[in-house]
Amino acid sequence: MTVSPPTGTGAPRRRVQLTPLRSIPVGFTGRRAAEGPMTFGQLNILQWLSGTPGHVPATVCDELEVSGETSVGDVAEIIAVLLGRHEGLRTSYVTGERPRQLVVDAGVLMLDVCSLGEAGWGAADRPAVAKALIRWLSARETPGMTDFPVRVAVAVVDERVIACAAEFSLMAVDYQALGIVRREFAEMIRDRSARQVGEPRHQPLDQAGLEATPAARHQAATTLCYWQDQLERMPRHLYVPSAGPTGQSLSVELSSVAAAMAVRAVAARTRASGSSIVLAAICAVLAQRTGHQELVFPLLSGNRFERRLSRYVGTLVQACVATVEVSRASFDALVTQTWTSVIEACRYGRYNAFDRVAVGKRIEHERGLCFSYEPLFNSLVAESLPAFNAGAECRLEQVNAALRQTELRWRPVPGFQAPVRFGLTQVEGVVRLESWSADSGKVPRTEMESLLLAVERLLVAAAHSDLDAGRIREVISLDPISRGPDWTLVDSCWVDLVEAQRLLDEALAPAAARLFPSVGGRPLVAYLVATESVSTPEQAHARCMAALPNHPDALTPRHYVLCAATPLDPANLNTWHSVLSAGTGRVDQQSADALDSSLR
Repeated sequence: MTVSPPTGTGAPRRRVQLTPLRSIPVGFTGRRAAEGPMTFGQLNILQWLSGTPGHVPATVCDELEVSGETSVGDVAEIIAVLLGRHEGLRTSYVTGERPRQLVVDAGVLMLDVCSLGEAGWGAADRPAVAKALIRWLSARETPGMTDFPVRVAVAVVDERVIACAAEFSLMAVDYQALGIVRREFAEMIRDRSARQVGEPRHQPLDQAGLEATPAARHQAATTLCYWQDQLERMPRHLYVPSAGPTGQSLSVELSSVAAAMAVRAVAARTRASGSSIVLAAICAVLAQRTGHQELVFPLLSGNRFERRLSRYVGTLVQACVATVEVSRASFDALVTQTWTSVIEACRYGRYNAFDRVAVGKRIEHERGLCFSYEPLFNSLVAESLPAFNAGAECRLEQVNAALRQTELRWRPVPGFQAPVRFGLTQVEGVVRLESWSADSGKVPRTEMESLLLAVERLLVAAAHSDLDAGRIREVISLDPISRGPDWTLVDSCWVDLVEAQRLLDEALAPAAARLFPSVGGRPLVAYLVATESVSTPEQAHARCMAALPNHPDALTPRHYVLCAATPLDPANLNTWHSVLSAGTGRVDQQSADALDSSLR
C-alpha cells in the first residue's frame, strides 16, 4: 500500500503559462425568451448558497475535450449550438420573495483565448493545460445570479486549440448535466454534422411547470413528511469528532483494485449496485466506531428517474435522508437493506428546499440540537445496471495480490460545515472512495485513513462468502470511539455533560445554572436562577439554542426549572428550592423566532 500526497498525471515537459490574448464574441440564438418560477433544483442551490455563504463553491469547472485539429472557430461554433440547445445555459436569476429564472432567446458569450507561447505543445499536454485553464477560470470573481451562467476558455498555440475548459454556475448544471454537456461537446468535435440545435428538449422552465402541478405539489408535501420522520431520529452528529486543535479541511482518497474486485463478487451474490455495497461497508464501519446501530444520514439524489430527464441540462440533485439498521444481520443482508434504503430515500429527493429547511429548524428547536447533516455520502458513479451483470470470478490470491496496489492520497479541500463526509467516484476496475474532514484537528488524517482501510478490509473479506455479525466486527478491527464517564446517550445523540454545562454557563450568564444528567426519569434537567431577562423556560431554551452552535458535543436541556435564589451548593440537587416555574421551554417555531429576535 502506498500513502502519499496527490500527484498529477500527464505532467507537461515544462510549466504551463497562460497569457490572455483576447475575448471572441460568440453569438447564439435559442427558440424562446421567457421567464418563470425556479425549479426545485434551482431553489435548492439558492438556499444552499445563501445558507452557507463563503463556505461552498457556486460554480463547477471541467475540461471540454478537443482534438488535435480543433480551431478557435470550432469551439465558438459548438458553444453557440450548446447555448441555443439548452436554455439553462442562457438563464439568469432573480432572487427575493418570488425567485425567478429569466431565459434570453439570443445574446453574446465572450470566449476567452489564452496563449501558451512558443510551439511544441501537443495532445499529450492537454490534461495539464486543461487543469491550468480550470485554475485560471476558478481564480476569477464568482459570477452572480444576474450574470451569465457559463464561462469558456481555450489555450492555443497560434490558432490551434490545445485545451478547452468551461465554468458553469451550479444554478445551471449539476454534475450529471455537466456530463451531458461534455459528451455533446465531444460529439460535435468529432462530427461537424452534429452541430445543430436539434429538436426541442425538456428545459428548466418546463420542469418548473411540472413541479407546480397538483400531483407534484402533493409529492413534495409527502416528501416533507418523510423528512420530518427522519429528522426526528437523526443525531446531531452521527460521527462525533474528538476535541482537538483547529486544523485544515482535508480529503483522503482510497484507491483500491482489491475492493473493486470484491464489489463485483458481492454484487453477483446480492444483486445490489456497486455504490450500495460500498455504502453498506461504510455503514458497518461507522456503526462499530460510533456505537450507533441505527444510522440516519444524508445522501444526494440525482433525481433523473423520468425518461424526459435523461438529456436534461439543469440542476436536479438534492439531498435525501436514508436510515440503515446495522445490527446482527450478515453483510449480504446489510447490503440488501442499504440498497433498499437508498432507493426509498431517493423517492423523497425532490422538494422545495426552503420548506425543508423550515421543517429542520422546527425539529431542531423541539429536540434542542442543530443538525450537522453528516456524514454525507455522495456517489458520482453512474450505474445503469448492477455490477453483477459483469463477470465476478476472483480468486483469493488475486484479491490479496491486488491489495499491494492500494493507495491513500490526501489533499486540502475547500472548507465545509459537516465534520466528515464520503464521496465515491468509481467502482469499476478500482474503487475510489474519499473521506473529507472539515477540521483535521478534530478528525485527523490518520482517523480518515483508518476508516477507509477498514471499509476495504470488510469488502475484501466479503468477496468470497457472506460474513456474520461477529466476523464483520473482527474484520473491521476498530475500537469504538473512546468516551469518558461524562458522556451519555440522549435522543440518539452522544452528549458530553461537561460541554453541556459550559453551554448553560454561556447562555444563561450571569445567572447560576446547573445541569443534572437525570431528574425524576427526565434526562438533561437544568436548574437555574430566574432573572429579569430569563424568567420562563421558553426564554431559557431560546438562549440555549442561540449558544448551541458553539458547543458541538452538547444538547440543550430537556427540562428547565427556574428558582428564585442561588443555593449554597448548586451542584447538589436537594439545595435548589423556591421553584417559580418549570417546563420544556419548547414552543412553536413562530414564537421561538420572536423570542430569538427579542434576545438580540
